[in-house]
Amino acid sequence: MFYVAYNACFKGLDSDNATEPKQLCECVNECEMMSFLPTISSGRLSPSVILDSISDSSDIPARFVAATETRNRVETSVMMKTVSLLNDTIEAHRQMWIEISRECVDAGTSWTTALSKLLTSLADMMRGHFAVSMSLLSILDDVYWNRVSHLVIGLSTQLKDCLSLIAEVQVIITRAQLKTLSNEENGRIQLLLDRYRYLKTTLDDFGSMLAAESDEMLNSSHNTHYFPGHLLIGICDRLFENVSDSLQWQISALSSLNTTNINAGETEVDEILFNMTVFRSNVANLMLCLLSYEDELYSFEDQLLTITLTPSFNYEPPTTSLRMFNMDGEWLDSITSQYIANSLSKLYLATAFHANGSKLLTNADQLYSDIEQSLFSKVSDHIDSQEKNMMSFYKDLLARVASLQRYMFTDDTSLELFMRRLSIWRMPIVNFQKSQVLFIFSLYQGLFSVQLCTICAVGSVICADVKQNVQLVYCINHIARRVSE
Repeated sequence: MFYVAYNACFKGLDSDNATEPKQLCECVNECEMMSFLPTISSGRLSPSVILDSISDSSDIPARFVAATETRNRVETSVMMKTVSLLNDTIEAHRQMWIEISRECVDAGTSWTTALSKLLTSLADMMRGHFAVSMSLLSILDDVYWNRVSHLVIGLSTQLKDCLSLIAEVQVIITRAQLKTLSNEENGRIQLLLDRYRYLKTTLDDFGSMLAAESDEMLNSSHNTHYFPGHLLIGICDRLFENVSDSLQWQISALSSLNTTNINAGETEVDEILFNMTVFRSNVANLMLCLLSYEDELYSFEDQLLTITLTPSFNYEPPTTSLRMFNMDGEWLDSITSQYIANSLSKLYLATAFHANGSKLLTNADQLYSDIEQSLFSKVSDHIDSQEKNMMSFYKDLLARVASLQRYMFTDDTSLELFMRRLSIWRMPIVNFQKSQVLFIFSLYQGLFSVQLCTICAVGSVICADVKQNVQLVYCINHIARRVSE
């Protein structure tokens, strides 16, 4: 057996002339008032008839909703809970906008402006260092081509001439084992001997001529700075001595060689040919050693001319997402003000949040996503590009200057001082970090989402409660019928 309880007031009338019944309920929405004639039959007072009358009363749902609205206004805790949620949502939305405006939109406080200034400053620093590097290269070129290049080119040309002639004489000596040499072939051997003697004189005087050029620089604007006094570095110095020492043996061996009586397989001939091959290899390597400083200068120039400077950084905020976000903030302020001023029912408030809450979240997420894609991704790519260019430029510059320093006199520290004066050794002070900005944005975006979700959830509950209670009123008839059965 099911039982259901509800407030119902009944009053019989004394005559056929019905008058207004006396109000028996303290609250107008507390119960349903129904009047019956004294002569009414018992069948008309059955539960099913009464419930049918209740369900036919069209103002019951409206009166129930009115009672719910009255409770939401009269009970302070319920009213303040709703107002508190609304204020928290507005505050979260406002804080997110403040952060976006301050950090991304306002040119006076935006960290994008600070970032642009920093990247521009770094680019200007690179341009300045590029200019001074070109100036340094110009000085090195000036010293080399005016003081050293003629010695290097002269010696390397002699070595090159000897190199090709040595190979030719090796062929002639090999042919002499088979037939008598012609006058022209004997002349080529004699020419090689003359080149050998001339080369030996140049090798013997090379060091003193280089020193003389260095001494003449004392009266120049550079003094003895930037002068490649150590043209032969590392194994090149030892290679120079080997060529100079073996050259005398080559002259003696070739001078004593009787080209009219050369027999195949003679030990003396084989030794001469072998030593000529070794000597030819050493001459070729010595040529590379002599030209290595000039190659360093050419490589330094190529490096500077291929530098790619990162373009300036510019950022345009996502105007569409910002406009939608601002409109949502205005809507929140408007609907909250109307509710607090009692010009908006909680049912409408709940329905509005239930319908528009997801759009608020979507707009906030879209704004954050647009900023993340148009700003953070762009910043990340720009910084990566700037970092790559700077690392490549300064790493190559340091390596190049360190390599050139090897050719200078030991007491010449001009290149070292050049590097020490570069401003890269002074760490710039940056009062922002991208990771912190990302965290702040995530924090406020998360707070905003939580507050809106809370409001939307409360709105859904309010709507559900109202609908459920109205439906319960209409269900009384069905329940009462089952009770009466």
